[in-house]
Amino acid sequence: IVASVTKSDHAPFLITPTPTPTPHPPPSHTNNIKMNLLKSSLLLLISCGSVHSFTASPSSLASAQRTTTTKTVDLLARPTTSLAVGTEIVEPSYNLAVGSLALGAAFGVPGSPLKSKLSAFLGGIPLTLFGLFLAFQTTTLRFTLDDDNFSLVKSNGESTGENVVVGGENVWAYKSFVNYDVFPSRNFPILIYFKETQTPEDQWNIGPGEQANSEEALAKGAVRGQVHFFPAIGNTEQLIGGFEKHDCAKLDL
Repeated sequence: IVASVTKSDHAPFLITPTPTPTPHPPPSHTNNIKMNLLKSSLLLLISCGSVHSFTASPSSLASAQRTTTTKTVDLLARPTTSLAVGTEIVEPSYNLAVGSLALGAAFGVPGSPLKSKLSAFLGGIPLTLFGLFLAFQTTTLRFTLDDDNFSLVKSNGESTGENVVVGGENVWAYKSFVNYDVFPSRNFPILIYFKETQTPEDQWNIGPGEQANSEEALAKGAVRGQVHFFPAIGNTEQLIGGFEKHDCAKLDL
């Protein structure tokens, strides 16, 4: 408050309080405040979404703390997978999914030099859908390597069930391998290939096995067995390193 003094010939000095104008923060400062409030609100929402709601009374606080602690201990103690101790889980790789999505965008995104009605239907849409499928497979499936077997399991370690082509669980003993490879190359992995004799022999010629076990292929040094192809949804170097570590048979054709 600022006091203003006025003098009159017929009255004593008068002191009149004059209100000081309320200072307004500059626009930039106001914007910073709004941004901080927005950030705080978002953090609060995220925090609220990750904790249990409870009434803030002493008894309920204690109860909630005990419940949260118990659940945390349970989660830490409970096995996250059904895998055997010592099993190596091959790291997932999204390279193939991202590459497929990028090609799909190149053929289908407006403004792309490759974009046309024909390319959008023949290339863009199929590649985009394939990329999404690969991303889903990469997220939900894992390759594993234990002391005796190579397996394809769910991301939580559970079995994937029977093989959709030849039946039987997706678990193969290293000693049954007769060959393995990466196509088109180890430096540019798209497909993981291996051939094994664990699958019953009457299934060996199903699908690509017919050509892989043909007289022509055998004359070139191939060995009979069941052929498998998987998209490279895992770390290829880690996977091939596991095959080499466990002495899986490989042909130099």
